[in-house]
Amino acid sequence: MIVVGGGVIGAATAWRLALRGRRVTLIERGRPGREATWAAGGMLAPLSEADQDDAFLRLTRESLRAYPAFVAEVERASGLQVEYRPEGTLYLVLTDADEEELTHRWAWQQKAGLPVKRLSAREVLELEPGLNPAVRWGLHFPEDHQVNNRRLSEAVTLAARRAGVEIIAETTVRRLLIERSAGQAQITGVETDRGPIHAAIVLLAAGAWSSQLLEGITPAYRVEPVRGQMVSLEMPTVPVRHVVYSARGYLVPRLGGHLIAGSTTERVGYDRRVTAEGLATILDIGREILPSIAHQPILETWAGLRPCAEDGWPILGPDPTVAGLFHATGHYRNGILLTPITAEALTGMIVEGDTPALLAPFSPSRLTRSSGLPTSATPSL
Repeated sequence: MIVVGGGVIGAATAWRLALRGRRVTLIERGRPGREATWAAGGMLAPLSEADQDDAFLRLTRESLRAYPAFVAEVERASGLQVEYRPEGTLYLVLTDADEEELTHRWAWQQKAGLPVKRLSAREVLELEPGLNPAVRWGLHFPEDHQVNNRRLSEAVTLAARRAGVEIIAETTVRRLLIERSAGQAQITGVETDRGPIHAAIVLLAAGAWSSQLLEGITPAYRVEPVRGQMVSLEMPTVPVRHVVYSARGYLVPRLGGHLIAGSTTERVGYDRRVTAEGLATILDIGREILPSIAHQPILETWAGLRPCAEDGWPILGPDPTVAGLFHATGHYRNGILLTPITAEALTGMIVEGDTPALLAPFSPSRLTRSSGLPTSATPSL
């Protein structure tokens, strides 16, 4: 079978399929793991941004529960450490608008019995002494964790190779190959810039480029790229241990003495350039959270393209009209978090034909092609 897309979702699913005895070829347009996976912040934070108890929250929490075992297996298979960290997440109240948003989040999550704790300003600063002393109060999410997404991607890709996955990098997939007969459609492989590769099963896990391969498939969906810019800085003298949010951005501490600040949300097509305005916004937000970063050297800047479906939810499962075609895309801001459950569930669907009830709301059949695709230049896979 073929997996189109070498991000952490595609690589993890390919690995799982190989472990189940499938012969898998993974095709990546660039270097594996160097698109949205590489650009992410690595937060595993289903509760920090949740506004209601719905199918998406249940999916993210289930994936987070699977993370410790998933990480242990990846590290054993690859021999690499991925820096999984359970310190938790802090969410700060710094303004009147924050008061309204966080009071609502605290109220419904507490009522739902979710693991969230309200902290006074003193308690927040006891946990993280370097934060803005003007903090009014905060929420602590002890079960929202983090992982080094770049290390995770490298480890999963290596584990997939060791399990027998053939990885074809720097190769453009131009179209899906589909045979139609007597009103039935069957996937037969993909056409690449190096020629056709044939398979009876294809998993489309190409992130922001996924919907570009759906010409001729009805119904089809639209996945739009959403740019997120990021900055890495040297860690201040008073280090940060928790992921720290405000309503405007976040800081993510990394082992090795640096701090990631993010992020923007920009619908600019397939433009991955870093801009002065984007960096200024991120740094202003970062200083509001942790004033001492104003004096820290910038180590790296980058931008990635998050794959966002029309309703903001991931697209997971078999295609409703083309036999043998499966989808794992549209993870938007939660691709790293949703890697374990996506890989396990899609493997089960492909190998055994099972669709867990938890994944039913995310079926491709819920979406149809909306009018037009993003108007900016769209490179092929």
